Amino acid sequence: MGASAREIERQINETRDRMDENLTQLEGRTKSNAMRYGRIAAIGLGVLAVAGAALLVYRRLHRPTLRDRLDDLSLDRLRSLAADLKDKLPSVTVRVNEKSEEEPGTVESILRKVAPALVGTAGSALLERVATASDDQYTAPQAE
Repeated sequence: MGASAREIERQINETRDRMDENLTQLEGRTKSNAMRYGRIAAIGLGVLAVAGAALLVYRRLHRPTLRDRLDDLSLDRLRSLAADLKDKLPSVTVRVNEKSEEEPGTVESILRKVAPALVGTAGSALLERVATASDDQYTAPQAE
């Protein structure tokens, strides 16, 4: 029994050693595969970033002119685009110097702001003219 127990123990140790070697190899493969896939992903992202930047630069430098864009449009497409825009745009009414009940026109609003100053200035000038008599003209006759 002793010899068979030693034999079994030796076989168990050999099996453990083989299993340890196999596990070490598998761990090494896993690490190398992870590194490989990480590098592939990094290279792919780098290529994608460079391609995106190149596309943006290309589009920035080679913009189609308005004439090129209009040449690409068909007449039917332009008509449908105009009809779509007509429905979406709000209507605007511009009134210049039109009398309305809500607010005065441009000229009238300016006159309303300037008129008090003009009337005040004219009144002050008239009062000054009347109040002060000049020495040269219209002197009252003097008794001798």
